[in-house]
Amino acid sequence: MEANIIEALGLESLPDEQKIKMVEMMSTIVQKRLMLRVMEQLSEPEKDAFEKVLGGKDADLAAAEFIKNKVSNFDEMVQEEIIKIKQEMIEKFGSAQI
Repeated sequence: MEANIIEALGLESLPDEQKIKMVEMMSTIVQKRLMLRVMEQLSEPEKDAFEKVLGGKDADLAAAEFIKNKVSNFDEMVQEEIIKIKQEMIEKFGSAQI
């Protein structure tokens, strides 16, 4: 599942603006799914601490560091979710061959 999602869906001929929107949409879905998976792995005290990190200064950087320290398999989770979204998009839309 290494193929570029735009190529896998046969959407190379779409205008760049539409390609960007599609990739942004898929990125948002992956991020939301990752957040859910991270929260499932955290204990209640860790969840509370994470929520404080999200509300603090430099939240994105602090959240990334927090996750890195608390979720040892985060990189694997990222890859799994990327593969899942690619598969789902291909199953749902197939190859458009526009």
